[in-house]
Amino acid sequence: MQIKQKGKNDCPRVCVIGAGPSGLAAIKNLQEQGVTDITVFEKNNQIGGNWVYSEENNHASIYETTHIISSKRWSEFEDFPMPAHFPDYPSHALVLDYFRSYANHFDLTKYIRFNTNVSKVKHTDQGQWQVIFENDQGTHEEYFDYLLVANGHHWDPFMPEYPGQFSGQLLHSHQYKKASIFKDQRVLVVGGGNSACDIAVQLARISPKT
Repeated sequence: MQIKQKGKNDCPRVCVIGAGPSGLAAIKNLQEQGVTDITVFEKNNQIGGNWVYSEENNHASIYETTHIISSKRWSEFEDFPMPAHFPDYPSHALVLDYFRSYANHFDLTKYIRFNTNVSKVKHTDQGQWQVIFENDQGTHEEYFDYLLVANGHHWDPFMPEYPGQFSGQLLHSHQYKKASIFKDQRVLVVGGGNSACDIAVQLARISPKT
């Protein structure tokens, strides 16, 4: 996206939703282009997006044993390499530390409003973006010239419906955090994607009936 400068003292107002890796990269590149009126809304209390591990289900997060499945060489920012001492496939804790270092190095957190949830956006007749957001002071609205949405794609789980009845516990992989609570239980994993395969491997180590 090309940001049009409005003049020396009239910089465009830019809103970024989300302070995960995509949001951080957006802030950094905006800053490099001379855009200084940047506001980032992050509903969590820290940067990192779903790389912030939490056993609570109030935000999307990776699970306890997550490691990246692409090597650090192909996962790092081009202008900010991962540390040499990182293993080829770092754990989620190391990846989060890396994003924190990236934010600190480029001085990105000054733009971020944490614990702030965007509830609605609307494109106005004047060509601006109306952003309605909530924090501990209540509900507010602000207007911006540009809007970048970087809220991620793991936040809204899709649960398919199956015919018949099931009396056991039914979980989406979005809700899965660690394997230990499934010890010695009979578990069925539906799906064959990355999450399903990772979860099946972890559960098989503690539950022979997976």
